[in-house]
Amino acid sequence: MNLTKPYYHPEDNKRSSASVAYLHPVMDDRPNLRIFLETWAFRLELDGARAEGVHVRTKDGEELLVRARHEVVLCAGAVDSPRLLLHSGIGPRAQLEALGIPVAHDLPGVGENLLDHPESVIVWETNGPIPENSAMDSDAGLFVRRDPQQPGPDLMFHFYQIPFTDNPERLGYERPAYGVSMTPNIPKPRSRGRLYLTSADPSVKPALDFSYFTDEEDYDARTLVDGLRIARRIAASEPLAGWLKREVCPGPEIVGDAELSEYARKVAHTVYHPAGTCRMGAADDALAVVDPRLRVRGLSGIRVADASVFPAMPAVNPMIGVLMVGEKAVDLIGGESR
Repeated sequence: MNLTKPYYHPEDNKRSSASVAYLHPVMDDRPNLRIFLETWAFRLELDGARAEGVHVRTKDGEELLVRARHEVVLCAGAVDSPRLLLHSGIGPRAQLEALGIPVAHDLPGVGENLLDHPESVIVWETNGPIPENSAMDSDAGLFVRRDPQQPGPDLMFHFYQIPFTDNPERLGYERPAYGVSMTPNIPKPRSRGRLYLTSADPSVKPALDFSYFTDEEDYDARTLVDGLRIARRIAASEPLAGWLKREVCPGPEIVGDAELSEYARKVAHTVYHPAGTCRMGAADDALAVVDPRLRVRGLSGIRVADASVFPAMPAVNPMIGVLMVGEKAVDLIGGESR
């Protein structure tokens, strides 16, 4: 697997993207590549148990059927890939029938196993402005292995060079003029949510229930409490301590586990890492949507290649995993075509 595409451009330190790294270098040289901009896929074309193409709507409102020569590959992400399957009649029978969507293929796992990397935040006021950041408001990160028995980190942080107080302000905290933040994040969350339709109309957005902090062992909430405590230890160390004037939120008076947990959960937010809603699994996994070759179970001519196929959340930001899935899909499709 050749993961050589740049995540950051060294010449300007700006973040790259899949389109910039993969499409831009070849889009003018590939006669077999056609890109439809501002075009929305809303339903698959099925012939029995085989995917034949996809119905799309252009920015001008024109509806087209794009037919597949060999197979359809869904890369719409952990929200729109399951939504597209569901509106095509592929998903849990009871949900589809309740909305009046004809069932083409009963596949119970579509939309289940919704994953994310929820994180909380702790904020300090600084003694005046800090040096400008280079590319974004979070230029540093930290991975911690709290439990030495774990094979990898079980706590992740972003360090923000701004007072990140969007959610704390809703609880009455005030944003300082100058400040920094740390965001304890759950790399391997145990809570699982679901995505589901509320309407048969494809233009109606699906419902997302992340079910944060619902795991029976309370592992996710305890991870954030440990993260707040570790963040305070870091803040008390030089050279960071010399920059800090006071802890703004949750505030130094919040010290008990229960109080820290309540605060951490109330101000928690997403970092926009949805995954898992078309998860990969073995043949005996009733909720698996795709097999290890990314093929949708029970259908032919269709694969999924995006973060929705993750059976579990990777500990790091999922972008690199998405690129790996994409490159693996190319290997699989190319190998089978040959």
